[in-house]
Amino acid sequence: MRKLKYIFLFLVIAGCVDPYQFRIPDQSRGISVDAYLSDKSYNDSKLYPSDGRYFYVKLGRTSDVLNVRSEKIEGAVVELEISDGSKMVFDESGEPGTYLLLNDDFRAINGLQYRLNITTPEDDQIVSDWQSLPDSEAPAMGEINFKESTTPAVVLDQVVQKRGITPYISLPANTSGEPLYYRWTFVPTWIFVAPLVQQSDPYYRCWGSSIYYYQNFSVQKDEDGGYNKDFWFMLTDDNERILHEFSLLVEQQTLTPDFYNFWKEMQDLNQTDGIFSSPPYNLKTNYTSSGSSPVFGYFGVVHAQARRWYFSRSDLSYYIEDWWPAVCEMPCLGCPPPECLNCLQYELVTSITNQRPTWWGR
Repeated sequence: MRKLKYIFLFLVIAGCVDPYQFRIPDQSRGISVDAYLSDKSYNDSKLYPSDGRYFYVKLGRTSDVLNVRSEKIEGAVVELEISDGSKMVFDESGEPGTYLLLNDDFRAINGLQYRLNITTPEDDQIVSDWQSLPDSEAPAMGEINFKESTTPAVVLDQVVQKRGITPYISLPANTSGEPLYYRWTFVPTWIFVAPLVQQSDPYYRCWGSSIYYYQNFSVQKDEDGGYNKDFWFMLTDDNERILHEFSLLVEQQTLTPDFYNFWKEMQDLNQTDGIFSSPPYNLKTNYTSSGSSPVFGYFGVVHAQARRWYFSRSDLSYYIEDWWPAVCEMPCLGCPPPECLNCLQYELVTSITNQRPTWWGR
């Protein structure tokens, strides 16, 4: 029965189609800007370790109508202005609405100020306030670990306790005498195995990630340190992402008070799509615009550190069955699913490769 439940869950997910978008006229459309700088360059970020991260600007149009996807803004001109008189231009990437600063060594530097200048396709000029690195810098980033926990869930009209884990970070003592303002971002990666091929087959094991799986953030105003900061709950039951190795890149940012207040309000709003969903009118912004559309977002400059954390089901105090082979072997119409024979066909990701990342491994 349990295996049948997994098959049903898989078929529901794999067979999903985009929901019908109701034809409701857009109201109160605004422009959202997601952007920040840090004191870690692309080359620095590869040492986290990771594949590397260029600084980006993401542009989109918001709407009060919740049943439509946000519209990405393409064809804009995005420029970074620096207080020493220099300027840098962001290149439009292959992802709609995303602009990248393709410089491997650029990082924010103490003593300099930065601001964004954006020209939309309609020639609206959007300019941020001047921003610089925070005066306070956090001590060395603490260790990341997890605790076993449960959460209530409804299964067949009954409330049951689902098992899982809560990752946390140990915050070191804050001896600066001033509050520290933290924001943590997360990038998950996990191994997916195709059970119906040999281990020597190049399509047996893949490394995947998804922009929709725990791509959230957490914030904290810290006065004293010396405690553990919980992040979020992750299921271990019925979660194929932890059947093999799971890794989480955690970037810790130290913010200015105003930048922290923006993200704290964003967290309190608990919006599904962040600043790209319905307009968060009450949020403070440091952008001004020559056009009539309101601008949402806050441009900030942060100190950054990062750690990569690894987790596997063998780290738990209880046993989790690898139920995926049973799904692949169960007879049914259209079975086995394609990912059972080729890990690159695994659908619950937005990026996947069968080439082991150079940074992968405890």
